[in-house]
Formats: sequence, structure tokens, C-alpha cells
Amino acid sequence: MLHASPMDTSPSRPGTAAATAPDIVKIRNLRAWSLIGVHPHERLHRQELRLDVWLETDHRAAAASDNIADALDYSAVAKAFREHAGKSTHELIETLGEELAQIALEQFGATAVRLSVEKPGAVPGTDTVGIEIERRRAESAGHSSA
Repeated sequence: MLHASPMDTSPSRPGTAAATAPDIVKIRNLRAWSLIGVHPHERLHRQELRLDVWLETDHRAAAASDNIADALDYSAVAKAFREHAGKSTHELIETLGEELAQIALEQFGATAVRLSVEKPGAVPGTDTVGIEIERRRAESAGHSSA
């Protein structure tokens, strides 16, 4: 289980009402396959990756309309992540993680994204190894779309 992060709470300023916690769309244990790795044996076949994704958004419009057009569509995000990972030939999961974060922020309008990318079985004697990143839309300014 991942630890709490600044994405989980919103600080309030002195003299103002406490800010509410952001709305989150979660995708847990998304499986994608990618040609990824630095070792020659990793470059022969696609490997399974496991992704956990937290997308910060505002659910109020979607809740009021009950219309998917007003929601952050987690099914579309999962499909986009799988397709992107499937086309990727990066050596590092760090690079893929950055690209997936940009997709969440730029294509799906998430305010922030926390993303875990894991490679099961990559290191003998472990269940999985991986990275976790958190990006906010303001941090993505100046970066090109993936």
C-alpha cells in the first residue's frame, strides 16, 4: 500500500475555512505490457507492468449531471495508459511514468496525478520493484504532450 502524500490533503491558510480534500479517481493494479528495461534479456519480450493511479479532479459537475461527459473517464484513462505502454520502448520506468503522468494531466484534465509503476519479478527475491511519482498540472507547464 502506498503512503499518504500532499495530494491526499489540502492545507488551509490562517483565517480561512479549512479546504476540503480533493476528489480522487483511483485505478488500482492496472496491468499493461511494455518493452522496457536496460538489460538485453528485457529487450526481447514485453513485460507486465502494474500501475496504481490517483487522479485529482472535481466530481461535482459529474455528480450533478450523472453524465460521463462531465466525469474523468477512468476507463478511457486505463485504455490510454495501456496503449501508450504498449508502444513504449523505453529503458527506464521513470521515463514511462513521466509520460503517463503527462497524459493524465494534459489529455484527461486531471489537476494532479500520483502514479506507481511496478515491474513484477524484475529483481530476484522480490515481488515487485518500481517507482512512484506525483505531478500537478502547474508542474507540467512547458513540457510537451506524450
